[in-house]
Amino acid sequence: MKAKWLALVLFVLALLFPARTTSAADDVIRVAVVGPLTGISAFGGNEVKNAIELAVEKRGAALGKKIEFEAADASDPSQAKSEFERLYAKGHRIFIGSYSAFADLTIQGEVNEYGAILMSAAAWANELTAHKIKNYFHWTPRVDVFGIRLAEYMPAYAEKYLGVKKENLRVGLIWNANVEYVAVAARNALKAAGISPVFEEGYPVDRKDFTALVANLQSSQIDVLVPCQYSVDGPPFRRKMVEMGYEPPMLFAMGMIYDQPDFGALGAEVVDGCIALSYTHPFIKRDNAPGLAEFAETYKTKHGWYPLTHATQTYAATLFILDMIEKAGAYDVDKIREAIEAADIPKGKYPNYWAVKFDEHHRNVGAGDPLVIGQWQNGALVPVGTEEIAVGKPIIPWDPSKPR
Repeated sequence: MKAKWLALVLFVLALLFPARTTSAADDVIRVAVVGPLTGISAFGGNEVKNAIELAVEKRGAALGKKIEFEAADASDPSQAKSEFERLYAKGHRIFIGSYSAFADLTIQGEVNEYGAILMSAAAWANELTAHKIKNYFHWTPRVDVFGIRLAEYMPAYAEKYLGVKKENLRVGLIWNANVEYVAVAARNALKAAGISPVFEEGYPVDRKDFTALVANLQSSQIDVLVPCQYSVDGPPFRRKMVEMGYEPPMLFAMGMIYDQPDFGALGAEVVDGCIALSYTHPFIKRDNAPGLAEFAETYKTKHGWYPLTHATQTYAATLFILDMIEKAGAYDVDKIREAIEAADIPKGKYPNYWAVKFDEHHRNVGAGDPLVIGQWQNGALVPVGTEEIAVGKPIIPWDPSKPR
């Protein structure tokens, strides 16, 4: 009798507290994303979701099994945690990171305990790789990589096109309070390269009037302006520059709003001439990135616009993950992790062009080599560097009579 009661208790406990295993053996390969699909980050979150959907449609199957994709909306860490647990209970073991870092930071604390894998494909926060986490991987460049590339590319452009040597370069650095960490990455990298900004100013994210800031920049006589801004402050700041007739010899942004479609929507008269570091995206030299042209055109046909830079990274990351499932030979977290750790793939294999090789902290050391240097010309973001992925030439200082 006691044995029967014990068996019943164990059965009930199994229903209430299912075992956390590293595999989900059935006839479906499950891939998921948890992140913002509504709210202020919805556009980026949906770009990531859309990219994963297209990658899954492209491959169709892995290990001879259908791939099932599911996206969950999360607007805060608590929701990200509960949605991850819900999807895990349904059999999802492979998670692609979303647009906003909060969801990835939440989930990466769960993946080892539960037995799942998370690949951050679009978030750049440095804290994501502060510690090695066994089942967590970082596909895309972190913000400090953007800073390092800024300190590498920008002085070379200043010397080549402005005739100003690095030791004489006058740089201005501005940022809103919400993205000060980006300015810190830029400042640290510039100083390590022997460049100390001569003008620096941060301001509240809700600032409305940029007249004084633009006037101060005008009087500072800088050679290069490095803005760290998002969609709330970047457009009004840029409009005020145009209104006041101020244009530094070179504006070299740390990505963010300056490589996004909503910046281009301001119109050529506002955006032309601006240079931005960027992830690789649909407008790089497509011959060097197999599958990029098909992805970009399919995305545009389906959604009505070309994919965001983050979408290109995510599409490539999803294809890579599916390749690693095939290489592992099983939908098994431990075997898939080992396949990812062993990956050593040269540039040009995936649509985002970069190489793939993860270091001891599970950071992709091929990410960001190179970053795109894009310049807005005729209202379009044209890759003008580096040479292997560029499709045009920069115009510095900007001359509106020379747009291409």
